[in-house]
Amino acid sequence: MKKYLVISLISLLAGCASNQLTTDSQAVDSGLEQPADESEFASLWTQTKRVNPQYPISAAKDGLSGCVNLSFVVNNEGRATEQQVTDSFPKGVFEKKAIEALKRWRWKPTAANPDKQPARSTVQLDFMVQYSKNITVAEQRCSIKIPSF
Repeated sequence: MKKYLVISLISLLAGCASNQLTTDSQAVDSGLEQPADESEFASLWTQTKRVNPQYPISAAKDGLSGCVNLSFVVNNEGRATEQQVTDSFPKGVFEKKAIEALKRWRWKPTAANPDKQPARSTVQLDFMVQYSKNITVAEQRCSIKIPSF
């Protein structure tokens, strides 16, 4: 009887699990729904630190290239919050490393933004290697071209 109860509870909890990547900072919603266009965002915030994402070991072993599109808010402290994956290719491969890198980026307010007004923006992070087995599809899906040497 205990065995069936435990199996039922595990099944119930597994059904409640989410595969969506979330961050602690998503708990506070800024209310900013639409990303600022590039020039509007640049008039408010200047990037002071950009960390490149680590290439996942599993993707390197599997010979995969891809990209992740993220939406995020730069808060009044100049940090990326509310990170959300809006698209990725291939799904489930590069998202975690992309978010980890974005969380380490920093911005400072411009002179036109003395009140440190938060702003939403988007970015695409590319994970490309020249001889990956999916390079042709990755270049199409991510809208970039890897130069040949």
